[in-house]
Amino acid sequence: FICTIRAAMRWMVFNVGSVVSGLAVAQPMQPLWPFGQTHNLVCGEPFIVTSSEDTRKQCPSSCPYYVENMVAIEACSFVCVEAKDCTRWNPYATVADDYHGTCRYPSVSHCKKMAFGTSADVCAECQDGFRLESSGLCHASYWVVIPVLGTMFCIAGMLIGWLVHMIYRPVTNPEGLERAEKFRAMSKLHQPKERGHSRAPWPILTNLCRTLVAGPGLRLHFNFQAAIICWALCVALGWCYMAVTVDGDLWILGTRPFGTPRENCQLVSWGYETQHRLLWAKVHFTYWVYLLSFAACLFHSIRQLRSFQRADVENKTMMDFAAFVKGLPVQQGEWRTEEQLKAVMEENLGMAVVNVSIAWDFSTNKELVENTLKNQLRLKDPLPTFPSSDTGDTGMEPKPVTLKRLLEDIEHQVCIDEAVQEGATDDDITDLLMNMTSSSNAIAVFETQKMRDEAVAACSERGGIDFQNGKLMLEEIQCEPDTVMWENFGQTSVYLQVKRICIGLCCIFAAFTCWSVVFFLPYAYSVYTFNYDNGQTPGLLYSVAFTMVVVLGNAIMYEVCARVSDFVQFRFRDTRETLYMILYTIACVFNVLLDLGLTYLMTWEIAKGLDFRTYFGVTLHDVTSISDSFETYAMQRVLGENAFTYAFPCTFLVPFLLEPIITIWAPYKLGQIIVRCHPHIQGHDAEAFLMCKPMDMGRYADIVVNIILSTVILFFPGGYTHRLFFGMVLSHVFIYVFDHVRVLRCVIAFRFTSMEVDWWSQVLLIPCCGVILSCVVFKANTGDYGYYLEGDAIIPVCVAVFFLHIAVHLSVLLYVVPLFGQKEPDESAQLTYAQFNEHEAASWFSTNPIHCLRSQFVYKHDPPCGYRFLGKEHLLEVNEEIGCFYLDADGLGTLKTEWDEIKDAAEDLGRHVSKRLSFGYSSEF
Repeated sequence: FICTIRAAMRWMVFNVGSVVSGLAVAQPMQPLWPFGQTHNLVCGEPFIVTSSEDTRKQCPSSCPYYVENMVAIEACSFVCVEAKDCTRWNPYATVADDYHGTCRYPSVSHCKKMAFGTSADVCAECQDGFRLESSGLCHASYWVVIPVLGTMFCIAGMLIGWLVHMIYRPVTNPEGLERAEKFRAMSKLHQPKERGHSRAPWPILTNLCRTLVAGPGLRLHFNFQAAIICWALCVALGWCYMAVTVDGDLWILGTRPFGTPRENCQLVSWGYETQHRLLWAKVHFTYWVYLLSFAACLFHSIRQLRSFQRADVENKTMMDFAAFVKGLPVQQGEWRTEEQLKAVMEENLGMAVVNVSIAWDFSTNKELVENTLKNQLRLKDPLPTFPSSDTGDTGMEPKPVTLKRLLEDIEHQVCIDEAVQEGATDDDITDLLMNMTSSSNAIAVFETQKMRDEAVAACSERGGIDFQNGKLMLEEIQCEPDTVMWENFGQTSVYLQVKRICIGLCCIFAAFTCWSVVFFLPYAYSVYTFNYDNGQTPGLLYSVAFTMVVVLGNAIMYEVCARVSDFVQFRFRDTRETLYMILYTIACVFNVLLDLGLTYLMTWEIAKGLDFRTYFGVTLHDVTSISDSFETYAMQRVLGENAFTYAFPCTFLVPFLLEPIITIWAPYKLGQIIVRCHPHIQGHDAEAFLMCKPMDMGRYADIVVNIILSTVILFFPGGYTHRLFFGMVLSHVFIYVFDHVRVLRCVIAFRFTSMEVDWWSQVLLIPCCGVILSCVVFKANTGDYGYYLEGDAIIPVCVAVFFLHIAVHLSVLLYVVPLFGQKEPDESAQLTYAQFNEHEAASWFSTNPIHCLRSQFVYKHDPPCGYRFLGKEHLLEVNEEIGCFYLDADGLGTLKTEWDEIKDAAEDLGRHVSKRLSFGYSSEF
């Protein structure tokens, strides 16, 4: 949902504002000539405008209008004329503009064909969707738009009215709301549990770049964000240093606004000459940005690797006690395989095994298993008695059907699910478990990490452990229990996963093709066939239409990417998040490329419609080379401004300012309103309305897209370089702070244990460096650097350099960076599993749904191994014989309001700053 909001805001701000403001050359805001100056031009005498043109010159009062001389061979030739002589020098400049002192083309918004026979702004034929008035102006025909907008406003009005009505209802369900609020607080991230103490949330000022609150993967993610902020700040400061030490024109190159044709000629001349005069500075700056970015990426990769290894050594986790069992023969549910497997391992390895958690194949019965576990939860945590629905109206006449009652019925159906699901009986569950088969994998849990390591080494030396008709192999596992997707172990192999990925890619391509044919291509055709004469730009309707096209495309692509990631059926959540992040990034980059491509097409057509010329007087109609047209100053100027506007604030900041409101605050408040005024919503239903949202690693894709957009600005004049990178710093500081608060206070508990996602984010940084290197080669082509490729011959060279960098950078990342890793000995290897499980609820047993059900229905343990539900950890019971040691009878401590947390955080920050200042003051003496 937030992806569609980002697309909508980006295009509403960008499409309506940037192109129009950058190309509104026919209507400058200020008069060209200041009043009270002398007349230095002669009537009827052509003059050439150059970069050194004196802007104080103005036409005499006897011929106060200047007109572009289309008769002359030279470009940028103008003549001072009377109003009646405008068409003598330029047959299309029929309008004498008194305010600007110029003869210009007629200009009517949304006009397809101008009426050049008059001296006023009159249209002869309007564009599609507009009608021609008697005044010669074009007005929109709203016969299609009004019904659509009217329907949308009616629906929005009904929803707003329904929401306001619920807000002002009396609170009739305080108990349900209180229970849901407590569950929401308990389901968030908390510090490790200590017996005798309540679980406490992490302090809001916790340094997530150093502290492990949700696994090493999250710490790597925040270090990634901090590294990008530092990189953007260094690039911005570097350009500022260049502008201060080299030439002050670097501050404004590419930012001076267009105006009248005469001002445009002077601006193009000045821009071309300045750009080529300072080309060496741009090339050298981009070259050093590339080298330092490449080096920074490698340093970042090494630092992330060492940080992950250090976290693995310094912090004891569940995976330190577990060994991944491979080669397990298919087991029947009626066998007591866990006990047999435990006994065989202890006999062959001589190590104490706490218990064994087998990965069973229950993918076809996943829904039944989940419902059974929920029913078991309801027995342990019973729901309060529902209020009676008897209204005392029995025997009375039915109430008349009114709009209010109809809306209340709809609300009742939407908010309250009264369908009672029949749970399976104990005999049904027992039969299901008895007839279930296992996968070839299991998790063996040892008493200490040292025992685990010795067991893995002994198994490797023996060539495996004989078990039934197979050989069991043990290896270290790189995940945590709450990141295992147990339902995906059945009928899943590397071949099947690769096959599903290929099918998923085909589905993505099919969805893209459908969207392109049905939505995107019709809009692209309408943009291409639009009449851009006299600098006309597509109006608001085009912007709204394209916004809807992009929003729909984003919604389709993002949903398909998420479903493909689930369809592959990875066994571990980190791997699923990696694929989702890659597909999400591809979708975002694809969207950006389409945006920039259409922007280039619109800019090119508008520039041709305004009769822009190159520095040498060649019209853009006659420029056939893509690279030459791209390098013309008019295109460079407008594309640079559009790239800046597209990036900041439309992409860098605005979507992330809306994200906390749309994804966190609004759903939370809506859930509160629904629960508090519906007494039938109790227990787990009320908790579901207020449940926090899950965390994903899609932020990597957002950051990579922002980096790509920031590198694109290097292709254009440098006046926007420091602005964009400073804006990027500001935006990413906000993103960092928002993610910091979101992780600690606004999402359900989660964990990312591997560096798989972060490693692939490093891979996605490789093309960003390749783009910078391509920019160096492209810009140096027109300078004195020993080579010059004419026309479009430079494009394949830039592409080749881009892929060359990818090959080199990827090779270094694969083979050189691992050489710099280090792993120190673990000093806490003697900590036992029982000691660790006392404060960690998510174990290899409590997260395995089938293991928990077998403990109750097959082994008849008393108490059985309980399944760990987020926010319900206090319901877990201790049974040391089967490896369950967690106890949370104290539950959660006193809940604090947001204001109390803000005050505590402010006090902690004040004490920290005061301590730092006092230390610095005392050190001076």
